[in-house]
Amino acid sequence: MKALQGVEGHVEWLDEPSPTCDVGQVRIRVAAAGLNRADLLQRAGLYPPPPGASSVLGLECSGVISEVGPGSSWQVGDRVCALLAGGGMAEEVVVDARHVLPVPEGLSLIEAAALPEVYSTAWLNLFQLAGLKPGEKVLLHAGASGVGSAAIQLCKAFGSPCWVSVGSAQRLAYCEDLGAQGGVVRTDGIEGLRDFGPFDVILDPVGGSYAALDLKLLALDGRWVLIGLMGGREAQLDLAQVLGKRIQLLGSTLRSRDDQFKADLVSNLSQHVWPLFAEGRLSPQLAKTFPIKDAEAAFAELATNQISGKLVLVIDESVT
Repeated sequence: MKALQGVEGHVEWLDEPSPTCDVGQVRIRVAAAGLNRADLLQRAGLYPPPPGASSVLGLECSGVISEVGPGSSWQVGDRVCALLAGGGMAEEVVVDARHVLPVPEGLSLIEAAALPEVYSTAWLNLFQLAGLKPGEKVLLHAGASGVGSAAIQLCKAFGSPCWVSVGSAQRLAYCEDLGAQGGVVRTDGIEGLRDFGPFDVILDPVGGSYAALDLKLLALDGRWVLIGLMGGREAQLDLAQVLGKRIQLLGSTLRSRDDQFKADLVSNLSQHVWPLFAEGRLSPQLAKTFPIKDAEAAFAELATNQISGKLVLVIDESVT
């Protein structure tokens, strides 16, 4: 099979051995794969896959099941999308059957490729780890990103008002159209977020450069969920605020979680989140698609940090 590998800071569509499909697994003929910042880091050699995971790029994909291993209830021909630890940007991928979800009613396979990673990340960190409750106020840094776009919609669907920090006025308007109450443009200074706080939960992919302000913005018993380090790995913090406000700082990554954890997460998504697509309360925020031959251009566009929503690589348009 052909698959996309990160090679010395760029990507190449290379021949790879076809993986075997064992007990409890399914093989998916891939239609499309979502592009995430983790793929940029892996291409640069900064984010190796967890032990045992495929070295092929891609943490989510959509397609049609072409083989079912013993012990799975999926059927050949089912249209699905999948949460992966790697391997999605390929002609086919083998995945734990418990990490697979049906394509939501009314969505195309290309749209479905934009769902698993960002909705898993948003649901896990806001609702499972931070225990977000209806009415609690949320701050989403990088609100126009793929994860931010999913998080805004989930906050709206479950009754928690949210605000954002973003990179431009256009991206702020995009977030408000999705359901955010408001926010600030980063170049104008994020101190303006004080006008909207305090916040019960902050979802933070930035880290270092925002950390001191995050502490000030959090409410009593606030939860600060750190999911990335776009703003650096070091910060000077006033621990008296952590103590006095009873703040919980939660470091969270999804890719390295074990198979059972991901199976439970996907089961939660199937029960609580996936029905909302058919109801029209959630939607994939697909900014742009690229054919796999233009993968390098897609990676370059994501690296600009100017994308609102998700980029998707189309692997095989004939898969329907």
